[in-house]
Amino acid sequence: MQVIAECGVAIEINTSGKTKLSGGWYPADAILERAHHFGVQVTFGSDAHKPSRVADDLEEVASRLREIGYREWVYYKNKQKQVVSLP
Repeated sequence: MQVIAECGVAIEINTSGKTKLSGGWYPADAILERAHHFGVQVTFGSDAHKPSRVADDLEEVASRLREIGYREWVYYKNKQKQVVSLP
């Protein structure tokens, strides 16, 4: 996680896991907690292959991230990182 933070790379919280055998979002909370400890930024994805799944569980993920200690996440526009407050 330290190397990821030093490289300025964000990791993705992906909610598509709840539709697969993994049974839930990934990465697991323990990994997100360690990422936060090292200052790794996070982004959000739902692997939406249907319009009904776009932003799937967005509020729940944001809430969990706040519990871990995150106050913001990132998204990318034209390959440029954009930092925004958690909703």
